[in-house]
Amino acid sequence: MLRSAVRSRASIVIPTFNEADNVGPLVRRICAAMPDAEIIFVDDASQDGTTDRIRELLADYPVTLVERTDERGLSSAVLRGFEVTQTDICVVMDADLSHPPEVIPALVRAVEEGADVAIGSRYVPGGDIDRWPVARRLASKAGTLLARPLTSVRDPMAGFFCLRRSLLQGTDLKPKGFKILLEILARAKVSHIAEVPIHFEDRQAGESKFGGRARKEYLKQLWMLYRDLNAWPWRLAKFLATGATGYLVHIGVLCALVERVGLEPVRAAVIAFAVAMTSNYTLNRLWTFRARSVSLFTSYTAYAAGALGGLLVQILVMHALSALHYVLGASLGIVLGTTFTFLTSHLWAFAKR
Repeated sequence: MLRSAVRSRASIVIPTFNEADNVGPLVRRICAAMPDAEIIFVDDASQDGTTDRIRELLADYPVTLVERTDERGLSSAVLRGFEVTQTDICVVMDADLSHPPEVIPALVRAVEEGADVAIGSRYVPGGDIDRWPVARRLASKAGTLLARPLTSVRDPMAGFFCLRRSLLQGTDLKPKGFKILLEILARAKVSHIAEVPIHFEDRQAGESKFGGRARKEYLKQLWMLYRDLNAWPWRLAKFLATGATGYLVHIGVLCALVERVGLEPVRAAVIAFAVAMTSNYTLNRLWTFRARSVSLFTSYTAYAAGALGGLLVQILVMHALSALHYVLGASLGIVLGTTFTFLTSHLWAFAKR
């Protein structure tokens, strides 16, 4: 590791891979915008002379070079940069001049004034994107929408942000792909977020790293976060799967009571409903909502009320749509009744207080 001696207000962490033509102009703009910052490049074995250009900057600018030969990936490179910073306040940005260095002081100031994370955002009022084709804009919007269950931030896929390194202490980050900010927002204890508008410019030199591989890595990251954090789309999928098993339990108990025990079908159906509801409750408590800590009696009572409410919703919808085909009424009733039961389970029966 090569480092220039400097006393800094903030550290600027910049992952690089084949950015030889960009690092010089980037450093000069950073130093003009914020002279009291150290600049840390984390390079993943560039083949175009990037590290040589960075070494040339060491004598005149507060630059540190970290070279990695046994690891790859933007997210892990950012975390490696955090390990060698001399300051607690860290700014992360791309090396391709798409992020305006002139906004760095505003991001740092937002964190100094109390924000946990300050984001250079393309999607807040005042922010915009320069010269992006429609397909890429749509892909970005779709990616943002997929991240919505994990954070309410308007630009969770941003690569330009500032935070205190100490915010990550005790957080089990699992860096994967390009979107380290989303990983931090989802896993760390982040409560106060500032989004500062930026004008995002497409790169002027070098080749874009955005492509099919980056999209696949992002989808893998989303799946891992959904699963690890039990985000609501994953909870809903598990809730529906539990409902399917409950149907099998209901039918199995109903047939056994009618054909083996000889009970009257209506009475058998009531017992089968209670057994299936209890089975669903158990799976939802242990698996769907991971709510072992909630009160057993209170949660079971609330879940039963929600299940009966969902059944009532189904009946009312079928009655209201009786003029239509009964299958249509029943289908809509099942959808709305299931939605009602899921919401009561999420907000009431299994809510962790």
